[in-house]
Amino acid sequence: MFRRFVSSPLWRRVAGALALAAMAGAQAAPPKPALVWRTNDGSLAHAPPTVEPPASAPLGSVWKLFVYSYLHTTGAQEPVYRCERVQREPGDEYCCDPGESIGRDAALQRSCGAYFEPKRLGIKDADWQKFWAGRQAPAWLQPLSGLQPATQVPVAGMIDALHRVPYPARLAARQALLPNTLRDVGLLGSLGSSPRFKTWSWFDPQGERWGGAVGWLADGSPFWFGGPGTGRLAVQRHVDLLASAWSARGLLHAPPDAASLQAQPCVDVNFFSRYPLTSVTRDDNKPAPLGPLLPLSRGGAYTLRFANGTKLVVPGQPEFQLTGSEKAPRLQARLPLEDYIARVVDREGDAREVSAARALAIAARSWLRQNSAPTAGADGACLEVDDDTRAQRVSPRPPTQAARAAAAFTAGLVLTGAPIRYQLDGAQPQVMGWRQAVAASRAGMGVEALLRDAFPSAMLAGWNDEGDCNPMPRATAWLAEREPRWRKVLRVEIGYEAPDGTPQVCQLTQGVPHADLRRGRVYIREWTSRDGRVTLIHEYLHLAFRRHPNGRDEAYIERLAQQLVDS
Repeated sequence: MFRRFVSSPLWRRVAGALALAAMAGAQAAPPKPALVWRTNDGSLAHAPPTVEPPASAPLGSVWKLFVYSYLHTTGAQEPVYRCERVQREPGDEYCCDPGESIGRDAALQRSCGAYFEPKRLGIKDADWQKFWAGRQAPAWLQPLSGLQPATQVPVAGMIDALHRVPYPARLAARQALLPNTLRDVGLLGSLGSSPRFKTWSWFDPQGERWGGAVGWLADGSPFWFGGPGTGRLAVQRHVDLLASAWSARGLLHAPPDAASLQAQPCVDVNFFSRYPLTSVTRDDNKPAPLGPLLPLSRGGAYTLRFANGTKLVVPGQPEFQLTGSEKAPRLQARLPLEDYIARVVDREGDAREVSAARALAIAARSWLRQNSAPTAGADGACLEVDDDTRAQRVSPRPPTQAARAAAAFTAGLVLTGAPIRYQLDGAQPQVMGWRQAVAASRAGMGVEALLRDAFPSAMLAGWNDEGDCNPMPRATAWLAEREPRWRKVLRVEIGYEAPDGTPQVCQLTQGVPHADLRRGRVYIREWTSRDGRVTLIHEYLHLAFRRHPNGRDEAYIERLAQQLVDS
């Protein structure tokens, strides 16, 4: 095995780098930690300000990020990579266990070099050069032969190359790299979800480990970071440097770029679903016309009057729609996901309590993911939810800056593996109490600790993470076979709607059973015992009553499940 390794391309790269380090001698000072990023005006900023960043640095494993971008943009359909049981290739330990396979996103996140080898993928020199030259990428990236960890790359040229990555590939890479932000304790609380990065490691001129990270912030700004140690260790050691540099400029809670904003899911909100409106008038007391609730001149506002005698004044907002009739108006809004989350934070909590508000933003986003259903006729692009104390309350006013910051800092993060709930007071197992979270955050508890304390069975993941299902095909088939029988019983129940297709049944390795309304999934531990089948039916019924309050009545759902299991 050793003989095979020392003759491999990987060993030749390592040996070459060590030889260069030996030639450099001990006179060169080890590189100091340095961060460089591209600002909105195209110039480069760096931190700390007293340290001049290196002019160049080894490419390390960042070459895989550019191959990933090429594959994504060209629509390649490459085969998955299989880790062999016998004669395992050097570097496979970063890919998968022997006998397992790995796909593109996981290969990037785990830094699986064997997956992205150009020879395996059939990438030709001319095609590679044409692709990057057509995007005005720097010269160092255009020859395929330059994709070697030891290749010295100008730091400014690295930033420029990241800037040239096509937007769809950048978005896909950011989603694939999210686990790197979540895997080490302390990173999320310090950096939030804005920086998505690929770590890299190689050797400094003295032969010592030198590493860091490259990637993009949420506003699209590319960055490079390097310091002593492996990439992961360098990020952990100097997370305060990254956090202070970006926080001082508001980059960790900056809104996403326009393309990212457009790519966000939308949320259709039915406002005041439990409190009927009797009228909506303009500031001149004339009825507001049906249609968009457009801003009024001179900063005027609309007055909403309710059947219970109360009233509320709100500004015009074009994303709001007045429907129904003049005497029975209804107010609806189509909001970007993170705008919706910010409004929930304002309504359900207090965004000035920074750590608690960030935890609430993640809990609210998780609840929405688990409990909302796609809007009818919207091709799955939007989710529909009521503004309701039985669901989540949503502020009808534009979000405060503090609430927008809480949503942006945690953008795209959700909890999986357990049903997520929260309430004003009184923390319970798998239920976050807002007042308790505020008290704990004032005592110094950060967002990660708050979430672990409230939801010990849950795990952090990305909104678009679809890979958390360990399918149970026999349980799904059992459910499909019995659904038609149950409909005879269920069709007389108020609020019943047969799910679109048989829900997928997924096996839990941790956490508690629950239903994911957005993705039409049921998560259970087992289904062969009577109790297991009751649990499966119970979670199925949450899907079948997803648009009705009965779907949130646990006693009602359990009674029906017990009835169906014996039918």
